[in-house]
Amino acid sequence: MRDISLLQDYLVEKNFSQIFVLLDENTSKHCLPLLLEKVDEISDKLATLLEIPSGEQSKTLQTVEDLCRSLLESNADRNSVLISLGGGVVTDIGGFVASVYKRGIQNINLPTSLLAMIDASLGGKTGVNLAGVKNAVGCFNKETISFLDTEFLQSLDKRHIFNGLAEMLKTFLVADKNFAVKLLDKTDFSFIETDFIQACIHIKEDIVAKDFLDKGERKKLNFGHTLAHALEAYFLDKGDTLLHGEAVANGMHFALNLSEKHLAFPCEEKEMINAFLEKHFNILPLKDILPDLLPYLLNDKKNADNKINFVLLKDIGEAIVSIPFEAEELLTL
Repeated sequence: MRDISLLQDYLVEKNFSQIFVLLDENTSKHCLPLLLEKVDEISDKLATLLEIPSGEQSKTLQTVEDLCRSLLESNADRNSVLISLGGGVVTDIGGFVASVYKRGIQNINLPTSLLAMIDASLGGKTGVNLAGVKNAVGCFNKETISFLDTEFLQSLDKRHIFNGLAEMLKTFLVADKNFAVKLLDKTDFSFIETDFIQACIHIKEDIVAKDFLDKGERKKLNFGHTLAHALEAYFLDKGDTLLHGEAVANGMHFALNLSEKHLAFPCEEKEMINAFLEKHFNILPLKDILPDLLPYLLNDKKNADNKINFVLLKDIGEAIVSIPFEAEELLTL
């Protein structure tokens, strides 16, 4: 992740034929003016703005087709660049479009949410949802470059700050016990210290460098995500809104209980983490809806041999990946 101060020089050096900026109505209002202030090249090159509706409902193949058509109509060539200015939805879609349009154009992520800064904009994963399955269609885009500007965080409300904090906690729980404890001890969340953000970025970048294609160590970053993705798809089908981090918080709560039962995760640590999650997030009564979640769980990308795979913790900082469960077994927990 590079600092936003380097973006102007990067764009000048590359001399892209055209600049396109993908954004939603929120980033158009709150973040685009700041970007134009800081990066003259975007104005000088008369960048074309591509706006999509905010929210998970935009993550469809239809959105991808519409954006590719817009690029075609603007005569975008392979020396064009697509700048994705937004949260995880925008960076997921932008990275995918840049990967497939004319077999690939340069993609630049400018994450504007805490969630995107520490997770979604890093690692080259792109994707859209299909038939109720989260990120069912996508690819790895190794050519994506991300630039960081924490000033964008000033536009976030409390709910979206905690949306990112759930992913931050997940990252520390699987990779850094010291930072996990520091975050769990934190009481004032009106300001997120830069060292937390940078630590998260470094952890993910290090893991991705070792396992870009998600075949081994990178899988531990899916802690809490098996249930989370099922919850997101379930709520989306119902027409309700559940943010990704809120779903991950519920997924971690569930996975910690599994971890205690199956890997002897320390009870005191589980209770400490779950108390934090219960204080800051709406932890759902999963027993009531788990039967309805099973079809979504069974479609999870991480599954194998018709079993539902979970990432669990043996201890804070010690994740074990691909632990299989039968669907019926989950209903008895």
